[in-house]
Amino acid sequence: MPGTLPFGILRPASLSAGGLRLIDDWQDDRVFPRPLRRLITLGLLAVLAVLSLSGCVRIHAALAVSQDDLVSGEVIIAALPSRQGDNGPPLTIVPELADKVRSEKYVQDGYVGQKLTFTDMRFADMTRLVETITTGKQYRLSFRRSGDLVSMNGSMDLTQLPAEKADVEVRMAFPGAINRTNGLNEDGTVVWKPKPGAVTEFNVTAEYTDTSGVSWTRWVMIVGGSAVGVALIVLALALFTHRRTLAAEQAQAR
Repeated sequence: MPGTLPFGILRPASLSAGGLRLIDDWQDDRVFPRPLRRLITLGLLAVLAVLSLSGCVRIHAALAVSQDDLVSGEVIIAALPSRQGDNGPPLTIVPELADKVRSEKYVQDGYVGQKLTFTDMRFADMTRLVETITTGKQYRLSFRRSGDLVSMNGSMDLTQLPAEKADVEVRMAFPGAINRTNGLNEDGTVVWKPKPGAVTEFNVTAEYTDTSGVSWTRWVMIVGGSAVGVALIVLALALFTHRRTLAAEQAQAR
């Protein structure tokens, strides 16, 4: 019957001096008692607040590619906690990469999650890491080398995030000139800022022309701006120095 409400709503309980009684003359347009309306309103606000917070995520990636076709850098994936004890988005490191990727807890600006750091990851391992890090497979990344040219293609799916609820940035440095990209080229470092509610595609084609040390220097600058610890920067500089020493020894041997 039009206008008929379910039984639990059809005959609502009302407060009286003697306790609870049923209202027999209920109409569809009758409002809830004020205390009950206030509780319902507060409940709805609490639900909306949880949903809003759960949509706030931070994804920061700072990567550098060397002339040896190796990738180093860090990835941060975190979110604002929606409940007590929330540790952020769950991430998966497949067993074959467990000894190549270092994971640590990330807590900053109210966000909680994980920070992953890695050094000298092969192109194939980097693709494997990105594609298996979450069960939803929201991320994709692949590299291809052809002569002095290296190309990167990838994507990030943020369609499940509401607008204005994400802090996302991807930075990638190459040891040579950037021939083509759909990102912002900042002197050899390409930057993307994916928007929530959409799928963002990444692509770069670079030409290896510089020494491998340039990429390491850029990497230190990139991840340093992302609040990487001093120890990690010192490690990068040490590896850079070691590589230059080896190159000099090899040149002398010839």
